[in-house]
Amino acid sequence: MLKKKAQVIITFLFLADIFIVGFCWNIAYYVRFYWLNIPIPLLGIEIPYVNPEEIPRYKEYFNATGVVVIAAAICFVYGKMYNPKRISQYKGELRAVLKSNIFLFIVLLGLTFYYRRFSYSRIQSLYFFLLTVGCIGSLRISVRLFLSYLRRTGKNLRRILIIGSGKTAVTFIKKVHDNKRLGFDVIGFSYVDDGNCQVSLPFLGNFEELPHILEKKAIDQVFICLDSNQQSHLEEINHQLAEQVVDIHIVPDIYHTLNINPEVLDLDGMPVIALRQSTIEGWNMIFKRAFDLVGATIAIIVLLPVWIILPILIKLTSPGPVFYLQERMGLDGKSFNMIKFRSMRIDAEEETGAVWARKDDDRKTLIGAFIRKTSLDEIPQFLNVMRGSMSLVGPRPERPVFIKEFKKQIPNYMLRHKMKAGITGWAQVNGWRGNTSLEKRIEYDIYYLTHWSILFDIKICFMTLFTGMINQNAY
Repeated sequence: MLKKKAQVIITFLFLADIFIVGFCWNIAYYVRFYWLNIPIPLLGIEIPYVNPEEIPRYKEYFNATGVVVIAAAICFVYGKMYNPKRISQYKGELRAVLKSNIFLFIVLLGLTFYYRRFSYSRIQSLYFFLLTVGCIGSLRISVRLFLSYLRRTGKNLRRILIIGSGKTAVTFIKKVHDNKRLGFDVIGFSYVDDGNCQVSLPFLGNFEELPHILEKKAIDQVFICLDSNQQSHLEEINHQLAEQVVDIHIVPDIYHTLNINPEVLDLDGMPVIALRQSTIEGWNMIFKRAFDLVGATIAIIVLLPVWIILPILIKLTSPGPVFYLQERMGLDGKSFNMIKFRSMRIDAEEETGAVWARKDDDRKTLIGAFIRKTSLDEIPQFLNVMRGSMSLVGPRPERPVFIKEFKKQIPNYMLRHKMKAGITGWAQVNGWRGNTSLEKRIEYDIYYLTHWSILFDIKICFMTLFTGMINQNAY
């Protein structure tokens, strides 16, 4: 029944998309030649005005609607806009909408280039593209919100069976429970008793009973969540499910190999899961770098008085240089020299070697405690940002001598080096700085890595201004 409903929804979306395409194609004609027929700048280019007597006939655009609609249907199916997306996020569906419409835009430009009987307006095509993306994107969001509402109220649910009893199954079940919008009703689980069951769900039977379980419980989907030490059962499970009509999903065991941005690759038909990839790539890298440059430039200008006053105070209260260079580890494990205003004596580590700063540290200069407590010693790091060795926001960089020890003690510690080190970070604005729990700091760093966005960076920057600069653990 649910599969039939899913087909109805997909059919509705397809027909609605096609209607929107035809509607937007015709509306774009009026937008171009009547409603916005004024000289306006668009992307740095001034849209030319068309004299009323030179406006092309609407009939030519109306007659092209059929071709546009057929081209759209092909591009949308090719762009996988109608693949099942119950598990995927909003951005995944919107990305498919944008990609499909870009492809349609290119196809239409190609067709109009070779069609010589009439010259179609390129500006009208651009308006058509913008209108179509906006309307279809809005429709998809509305449908998702409506389905999420139904699923939260107990409707449009998928009855699912979990196969597995270890950490992978537990992690998957937790994520299902945390995402009610998915509409998954976990009926129970199945496994071969190995004495290490960690799942607190109704036990429905062993693998040999799977056909009976699926029929008796009216299961819609099966999720195979085996730990690496349970993979030997996969062949038996596959044999039991071979003649069943349920949808089958395999959840790989990546619990012990925590990743940032997993991606399924295709190697000549064989799926390959790529782990530990950075989320900062492509356009994201350009956006974050632009944000860093703009933010660092503004900060340097605004803090110009501090650049003048602090060096004078440092010189008056302690012999030695104004700046202090310290080796830290950054992106991809590469070292760089982090710049700070000097807050300790120049011989601070001659006797002790590399040690963490501590409360009431007698190695600090006369104003060292103040500038460390207020984070003013971090200001020169904006120069590191300008040079590209650091970012405004990211995991705080650590000294290589300490990292040799930390990476052996703390699982996944080195994941934090899949992104540029930052002047401030999610861990710091939540109070995990200085001599506090390393485990909690890594937990917050990894959360930042897996949830990164420009808006998240902006949020952390604002939190730093109000809560992150002065901290009781900064000494």
